[in-house]
Amino acid sequence: MTESPVAYVYDRHATRAIGMLNARMDACTIYMEAKGWRGGGRWLDVGDDALSDDRRPAYDALLRTVHAAGSDVRRVVLVHDWDRLSRDPAACGLLTRRVLTLGAWVETTFGEQRRPDGTLVQRARLNHAPITA
Repeated sequence: MTESPVAYVYDRHATRAIGMLNARMDACTIYMEAKGWRGGGRWLDVGDDALSDDRRPAYDALLRTVHAAGSDVRRVVLVHDWDRLSRDPAACGLLTRRVLTLGAWVETTFGEQRRPDGTLVQRARLNHAPITA
């Protein structure tokens, strides 16, 4: 496992306006490139699926892809911020746990991480440039 991690980018977006979505995706690309991670693809839940905490077809597809990559590959699900999973902390925790059970971790573009061993790394967001649409 000496190769750089493979990053799987996820977002959810409920509105037709795409300015903020594009800005978040750009932030993920910049973060991934700065870390030297390989891209594993992008998944996006839209409309009602983006508002649901129990029906996320794109997220489910992402998890199948992460699983298929195998445990010999370092895998990270990259989101702009925790709200991209859910604004509800309990639902966010459940969605994060689904990644962790695969041996992968979740990371935000703010450098916050939830690792498979349960470790939560949080960093101050002061150094992160704000997103503008």
